[in-house]
Amino acid sequence: MKKNLLAVSALALAVMSGSAMAAVTNGQLTFNWQGVVPSAPVTQTTWAFVNGLDIPFIPSTEQLNIVVDTTTKDIKATSLKPYDFYIVPVTGAVTPGTPVTRDATAVINSVNAFLSSVPVSNGFVGNKQLALSTTQMATVGQVAINLNGQPLKVGSTSPTSVSVSNDKEAHISIDMNAHAASVDVAEGASLSFTAPVTFAVDI
Repeated sequence: MKKNLLAVSALALAVMSGSAMAAVTNGQLTFNWQGVVPSAPVTQTTWAFVNGLDIPFIPSTEQLNIVVDTTTKDIKATSLKPYDFYIVPVTGAVTPGTPVTRDATAVINSVNAFLSSVPVSNGFVGNKQLALSTTQMATVGQVAINLNGQPLKVGSTSPTSVSVSNDKEAHISIDMNAHAASVDVAEGASLSFTAPVTFAVDI
C-alpha cells in the first residue's frame, strides 16, 4: 500500500493505514475563528478539497457571534456560518483559483475525519483553555467542533465517518460553539479558536 504524507501551513499530517484494497491518504485543514488564514490549498494526486464551484477550498477566517448571559454573565460564542466544502476525486493539476477536473472513473470508498489536536482557545483570562465537548452543544467551560452535525473527537482512533454521495463526493460542513464562565472572560476581550482537522480519504 502506498501512503502519502501531505503538509499544509507547517502542520504535519498523520498517516493512517489503508485497507488491502485501496490506500488511504490524509489531508489536514485548520479552521480558524478570528485566527490565521492558511496560505494554500491542500491537495495530492487523487483528491482535493473544493468549494461548490469545484475551485480548491482554502479556509478563511470565520466570525463569531458572542452573547453575554444577562443573569450569569457567561458568554456563548457561535460561528456565524459553517465552513462548507467538498472532497472530490481529481485528475491533473490543482491550481488555486481554478476549477479542478473531477476524475469520473475514481470512486471514493470512505472518508473519515478527526481533530488532529485539542482546539486552541485564545483571549480568555489566564490563557484558559476550554475543554472539548463530546456533544453538539458545548456546556460551561467547553468548545464543540461539529462536522455535519456530529461532534469531532481527537485522534485517529475515534474518527467521524462522512457519508459519500454516489461514491463521487463527500460534503463537509464544520461549525463551532463555545460556552465560557464569566470569571474566564474579560470585558472587551477578543476571543478566537483554532481547530486542525485531518481527513482520511480512501480512493
